[in-house]
Amino acid sequence: MFKPNQSVRPIPGHGRSGDVLTVVDASLQQQLNLVLGATARPIHLDSLPAAISVARRLPIRAVLLGPAAIAPEASHVVASLANVCVGGMLIAVIGGWTPTLPASLLAFGGLGIRDAVDLSGREGPSRLRALLERDEWELTNRISRTLLPCLEQTTDEMRYFVAHLIRTAPFVSSIRDVAKDLHVRGSSMNSRFFRAKLPSPKKYLAAARLIYAAGLLEAPCVSVAQAAFRLRYSSPQSFGRHVREQLGVSASEFREKYSFDAMVNHFTNRLVVRHEDALRSFEPLKRRTRAT
Repeated sequence: MFKPNQSVRPIPGHGRSGDVLTVVDASLQQQLNLVLGATARPIHLDSLPAAISVARRLPIRAVLLGPAAIAPEASHVVASLANVCVGGMLIAVIGGWTPTLPASLLAFGGLGIRDAVDLSGREGPSRLRALLERDEWELTNRISRTLLPCLEQTTDEMRYFVAHLIRTAPFVSSIRDVAKDLHVRGSSMNSRFFRAKLPSPKKYLAAARLIYAAGLLEAPCVSVAQAAFRLRYSSPQSFGRHVREQLGVSASEFREKYSFDAMVNHFTNRLVVRHEDALRSFEPLKRRTRAT
């Protein structure tokens, strides 16, 4: 079991590109030090509360969680960590597969744990390094820093919903999958938005994905086709249809006219500010889970 919360001093000079926190046992700590090498210097912690405390103070690239950290009894703490660490990846790191692990990982998918790496396998170390070197986490951090403050006057559940979209929008295109992750019936969630006279959940997801697209396309070297591939559209044509459906412009016009800031403003003005009265009391999930 993990030890009680503790104060942690960050590594001096580290954190400019995002820290990597670990909540794993001692044997995995030593292994991670060797595996990560120059990719990242991990900050090893003894508890999930300690990780939450550090994530509140520093930009976090990822949190690596050992088997004990994703045990059923830790679910509420992992949920809090996911809310605090919106811009960082949560990655399960194990030293060997066990029969109960797949069920645990499936249950925790909705809390932000979407990747699992078995360091005992030959491909495990290189896969972990590749995950940590992805550029998308920086964009996720940027989106969370600019978008979440606009939701301060909304309910905890609405902030939880949007935080989940920020984490998952790069690889989830269906609101049915979002509802499944959040353990809510899709029809029930749609009905709640409709009754509150809010835009549909699909509109919120679509707008979040277009913020990512605008951020990726800020780089001149990233083509529309590459952005579509990185956001897991089925094809560049599919991305183009999505852009035209949402904004009434072509993909090339989207790149020219809609910057990252413009898309954040689009999300904020159309999906938050216009509906601020309803959002002060709106609870899309109707459950006890609250953002921390």
